[in-house]
Amino acid sequence: MKVQVNSTFEVNEYLNGVIEEKVSKLANYSDRITEAEVYLKIGEKRHRQPEDQIVELRLTVPGHTFFAEDHSDAFEKAVAGAADKVKRQLLKYKEQVTNHH
Repeated sequence: MKVQVNSTFEVNEYLNGVIEEKVSKLANYSDRITEAEVYLKIGEKRHRQPEDQIVELRLTVPGHTFFAEDHSDAFEKAVAGAADKVKRQLLKYKEQVTNHH
């Protein structure tokens, strides 16, 4: 699975490693994941909240796309939150596909 990280700022090695680790673990729930895209965003300065670091995660499996977004005060937490949301979607999807066959 290819993991693509998109952001408007330079992503350091540590954060890249965290993203790679969390997203790679999702392969345990589906071996059909072809692509993962991670978008890192920082909330607008006018409305700055403590939770102004935003992570959007999009996973692609043939015929389906999973998407989750999470906000936190740290990108590491937001990545974990988004990965967890996508994991739940994968499990639900897998259950639906298994029950229909």
